[in-house]
Amino acid sequence: MKGAALDRIQWPWRQRLSVLLLLSFSRGGCASLRPPPLPASRPLSAENFPLPQDLLRGLEARRQAITSLRGLARVVYKDTQEKGTAKQAIAVAAPDRFRWELFSPIGVATLVTSNGKTLSTYFPSDKVLYRGGATAENVARFTRVALSPREIVGLLLGTPVLPLMGDTCTVSLDSHLNWYRLHCQATGENGVALWFEPQTFQLRRMELYSENSVATKRMDLADYRAIGDQLFPFEVALSDFQSQQQASILYERVELNPNPADAIFVLASINGVREIDADALNP
Repeated sequence: MKGAALDRIQWPWRQRLSVLLLLSFSRGGCASLRPPPLPASRPLSAENFPLPQDLLRGLEARRQAITSLRGLARVVYKDTQEKGTAKQAIAVAAPDRFRWELFSPIGVATLVTSNGKTLSTYFPSDKVLYRGGATAENVARFTRVALSPREIVGLLLGTPVLPLMGDTCTVSLDSHLNWYRLHCQATGENGVALWFEPQTFQLRRMELYSENSVATKRMDLADYRAIGDQLFPFEVALSDFQSQQQASILYERVELNPNPADAIFVLASINGVREIDADALNP
């Protein structure tokens, strides 16, 4: 996706951001654990479908149980013109704090932090640090996706932030995938659908829809593994059908609820590094 705003600004580091795309995820420890055995399956019929509120309560319970994360991931990116792979170290804390470091063969290529109020993006090779408000516009300026820090953190924790209410949702069975499909009307969107495994109720897919009910974005969650008493998706695939962007996040290590210090989400001034006000740049 090379939007008009990005096309007007000839960023010297633009090539390096092709693998940042939507986000970064991470994982730490317990990579060899396998999920517990599934309970005995039962025939899927309308009579034993879960209620929308049951599925949404499960998501909310996960959101309350997993509030922070740190680890390491391999990110694979592809669009119509570029593709690439990179390693990233991640730290995330709900509701809106994150830090990720994108590695190059010689060290850190990019460092991005958000403490919920300020977004800082540092490019060591250029000795330039961009600092501005932690807004969706600034996130898009440096990652190519207009998501707020709160939305980024929700996705990185495997619990997307969606303003859903059970009374706007219906449950059906996707006979092709054999998953429950929860379709809801969402504030600011024509609709959103979420797919859940029938036996575990783990979230496996999310799609956002345009006004004419065409899917515009998708997130797939796979390879759930046990970390303590939680199951966490070690594979996340993100797709933007309109811009033909794809990013797959393959976790190598993950630690849940590490209680990271507030200071890691703030990037202090660095001697010899030029600072630029990101809010003053052309939109």
